[in-house]
Amino acid sequence: MARKRVPEQHEGRMQEILEAAHRCFMRHGLQGASISMICKEAGMSPGHLYHYFPSKEAIVEQMADDYLSRLHAHFGGHKDSEATATVLLSELWSMTGWDDLAHCRILFELLAEAGRNEKIHAILKANTDGVRQLLAETLKAGQARGEVDPDLDPEHTSAVLVAILDAAPMLPLMTSGIGFEESRKLITTMVSRFLQPQG
Repeated sequence: MARKRVPEQHEGRMQEILEAAHRCFMRHGLQGASISMICKEAGMSPGHLYHYFPSKEAIVEQMADDYLSRLHAHFGGHKDSEATATVLLSELWSMTGWDDLAHCRILFELLAEAGRNEKIHAILKANTDGVRQLLAETLKAGQARGEVDPDLDPEHTSAVLVAILDAAPMLPLMTSGIGFEESRKLITTMVSRFLQPQG
């Protein structure tokens, strides 16, 4: 008789696999990390892993979905009265671990792989579309309160903001003399001024 699946155990095991995959991607890159490496890191057989994820792309897709879910919750926790720029950049400010460059390295890996792998490209595009929708809704709310330039197209502006947020962690990597905290302050000032209604 087949064993009944306990939802909590299933979710817990999936999370262990995702964490193991993340460590492998950090060490070997997205392309270099194999399913066998992830299995070894997670302490399970390939057959067991495939019970949860049918492919490496499925693991990446789940990582992207989890990020979008966290972002939804993160944005949902802000008060309507908070400044639009503060809400839009709050994810940037809340990032921890910039010092070990984990965020940058995984993002670089995903972007590079998206240029080679159509499945990864589709996953990233769908994830970006979800992030843009969140940003656009925040921009529209800001326009309704008179905080954001009404001439800015929320859909187009959200795309620009995604590019800024993705590129932000690269600045300390590419430029000497500018640390992570200074980068965040500069980007906050730039975005705040960009969104301000024109006199």
